[in-house]
Order: sequence, then structure tokens, then C-alpha cells
Amino acid sequence: MLCLSSVHSFSQKKENIKVLYVGYSKDKPMPNLESISAIGGMDKERFKAEYGTRMFSFKNLLEKYFTSVTTVDAREYKEAMSKNYDVTIFDEMTTKIKDRVIKNDPVTGELISFEPTKFLSDDFNSASIFIGHTASVLGASLGSKLDWYCLCLDRHAHHTNTSHEIFKGPYKTTVTMKDMDTPYGVLEAYDGLNEPAKIPMWEVDKEGYQNGKGYRIGLVARGWGFEDAPNSEIISGGVSSKQKTAVALGRHGNFFLWGFAGSPDYMTEEAKVVFVNTVAYMYKHKNDQLIVRKYNERIATKDFADELYFYTTAKSYEFFCNAINRGNESDKKAKARVQAKKDRGEELNEEDKIISESTASPLLTREEYLKKTFERTSWGKSVGIDTLKIRNFIKENRPYFYSQPNASYDLIVDQDIKSLKTANTDSKVLDKAITLLEQGTDVQKAKRILLRYTLENFNSAKEWRSWYTKNKKDLLFTEVGGYVWINKDENKNPKTRPRNKAQIEELTKSL
Repeated sequence: MLCLSSVHSFSQKKENIKVLYVGYSKDKPMPNLESISAIGGMDKERFKAEYGTRMFSFKNLLEKYFTSVTTVDAREYKEAMSKNYDVTIFDEMTTKIKDRVIKNDPVTGELISFEPTKFLSDDFNSASIFIGHTASVLGASLGSKLDWYCLCLDRHAHHTNTSHEIFKGPYKTTVTMKDMDTPYGVLEAYDGLNEPAKIPMWEVDKEGYQNGKGYRIGLVARGWGFEDAPNSEIISGGVSSKQKTAVALGRHGNFFLWGFAGSPDYMTEEAKVVFVNTVAYMYKHKNDQLIVRKYNERIATKDFADELYFYTTAKSYEFFCNAINRGNESDKKAKARVQAKKDRGEELNEEDKIISESTASPLLTREEYLKKTFERTSWGKSVGIDTLKIRNFIKENRPYFYSQPNASYDLIVDQDIKSLKTANTDSKVLDKAITLLEQGTDVQKAKRILLRYTLENFNSAKEWRSWYTKNKKDLLFTEVGGYVWINKDENKNPKTRPRNKAQIEELTKSL
């Protein structure tokens, strides 16, 4: 067991920070209990029993450490309120301001664009801490990396950067790390093969949903490309069904994901102080910007190519079978519990009914597993399910893989840049495309490359060259942001989204 020393004392002075907590007030009607986003995956009966207690619990904790703490019911929250506070804590869903918008090609049915439901305007830029599921629900339309990878986070943190500032102050605490069994999600992932059977973990909440008592579920965000730009940092992973890089604690600009679901009533004493330190930390970063904006949660980064490579191995298939068997065994036990409840004459709730009607998941052959995995990619059918061919294809084309802005877990080989033998992660690809424009050679290809990998759209080679020369030293490449080269300074980036295939084709028609 490892402890980071020093003990917190309440004799310390309160931080002069104004905090706004957004949650559910016990004086207001309950939300729609059928919405998982409204109750965070919590058991309905338990949600009813504990309704309104979270707000009091957070207020009581925060008032011990900060000079000004205000609470507001999420359904009465207006984003203008946050301008009067240093840090806003979102613990529940606010009222939506715009429905989601989906546009499909009328002929092919191909997805052209998708805009998620909006709860906050595009101009929202107040320092915020999102607890659990609120991170994605409220932040998706803003281009936040705090996305919804999985609502499956339990109560322990692992792969934790205990040297991070939130564990150091302004309030001191101990951070106790205890060796525990490594989760299957870590051990059986492509990046966790060398992890030991036990790893150091930190207890954040005293109860989690895996205790089987219907407690609220935490959220992890995707780790792929999370730190591809300044002002983005992964602080900790957590026990979930996902790999070790899934983010349980992390910051993107002035937004922070506290993925663990427990209120202070359920936090450990250590976690309470770390949460308070997180509020102070976000106050220091309240003016940070989202340099990279991630508008598609399911965009595939090149890490996904590495994961696909792993899926070709016998070890991957073994892990798949293990997961199916564990799931079926768990479902079998759940069905037995429901049947016992039924035999006692007790009324079944909706979850019980779903469990009783569920069927065992089929155990695929390795050939079926490979087909299911690769034939859903844009290139899988043409390559086939020969594992050596797939591996060679991935290795050969990894430098040229990119994802359409609205694609779902798919990587495409960019034949344009492959012909130039230059990776899209190398800024020389822009230089070469501009040179083609200047020479009047392969003009359409050059323009496609520039429109695909930047947010700009200039009319002449001279303008492209001027932009590239001026910005070259400050350019960074983001995969999660849409496979584009942008300026490290958010204020110098045009406020546009990456272009999809149809938009690029339309812009190059007249060339």
C-alpha cells in the first residue's frame, strides 16, 4: 500500500472562489425516470429514495472550502448564470435549447452531418466540472473531448497520475493506493497485454454500481487522441469495461470530467478533498480554450488501427470468447435472481422483465469473429479475412488512414496522399499539395488534400502558400478534431467543422 503523505486541516483559509452547483432540488418534481441521462443509470427506486440529497451533500462540502457557493435546480439553470461564478459544477442535465439535427443524402442515405441535442450554446465558455454522464450530454455540441465512451465506471481509479496538482493542493490529503485485481477491460485490451494481474488503485467512492444495489453509474471518455493538443490532459483511468486509457478524470480546456458518480455522501474522505482541489484547479484554468474541438464521438483515430491489428490475433479471439462466457454466466445468475423473485410472488420491475426475456449471446467461430470485426470497415470486404493480409494492409496504410468527420469507427485510405508518399501527420503533405497548385499539376488532388486536412479554403496557390508559411511553426495535427491541421492558438482557427467527402467534392467541381 502506498500513501502520499500530509493531512488536511480545516484550519486552512477558504479559497476565494465563487462556485455554482447545478443539480436537482428536493423542492422540485422528479425528472423523467425513463431517461438514463436524467438519472445517470441509477435504479429508479433508489433514485426516488435519494432524490434531492445530492444537492445538499455537495453544498455542504463546498461551503467548507469556498467563500461563495450557490445551488440551482438544473431545470432552472440558464447559462448566463455561470458568468457570475468562477466555476460551475454540472451534476444533472439542464434544459435543452435545441433538438439534434441529422442530415442524410437523399439518394444514397449516407450521413452528411449530425448535430447532437444542444443544452449549452456554442458561445458557452465558463470553467466547468462535469460529473459522470453530464459531461457528454451537455458538452457534445461544444466539441468537448469529454465524450460518452461508456457509462460503466465503478468506484476505483487506476493508472492515476498522483503527482498531478489536484492531489497536492490547495488542500492537503492522503492518496492511498492499494493493489487490486486488474480489470478484464484492461488486461484484455490491445494496450494492456503487459499489465500485471494486480495494479495500484485509489478508492474514490465507497459504493459503486457493481455493488449490485442500483447505485449511480460513472462515465469514462475515449482516450484516443485525448492529449493531441495543449490544454488537454488525462489524469486517471478507472474500473470500467474499457481499456486502461479510457478517461475517468481529465481536462479539456476549461472543462473537467469527474467521471465518478458518487456524491460527497459516498466519496471517501480523500476523494472529497481531491474534488475540492479540482474546483480550485479549474479556477486557475478558467480562461483556457478548446484548441481542438471534437464533434464526433465515434471518429476513429490511428489508435483504432492498432486495435484492429490486435483483433487479427488468436489472443484477441480468446479474450472475445472469455468476455462472451463471462457475460452469459452473469446473465444466467441475473435470471436466477429474477426467477426467485417471481417465485416469491414479488412484482417485477422493468429491468427484471428485460433480464427475464434476454437470451444468451452466441459464441462466434474465429472466422465469424473476423468477418464481424472487419467487414464493417470500408476496406474489410476487399481485403478479406486472411489475418496476414489484414496486418500487412494496416501496416502499409497506417500513415494514410483518415476518418470522415461523421464516420463511425471507420478508417479510410487516402489515395491522394499515398500517391505523394507523405503521411497526413506530416505537415509536408500540405507543402506538397500547395506545390502542386503552384505548378498547375494535379490541381484537383491538391485541392482535395488541402480541403480535407485544413479548415481553410483559399482561391489561389499564392494565398495557400502565404497561409502555410505564416502558420507552419504553429500548426498541430488533430485526429479527434477531424484529421485537420490547425493553429495552436484557438483564436487563429476558423470556426468551421472539418469537411466531409460530399462537401469536398462540391468545392472541387469547378476546378
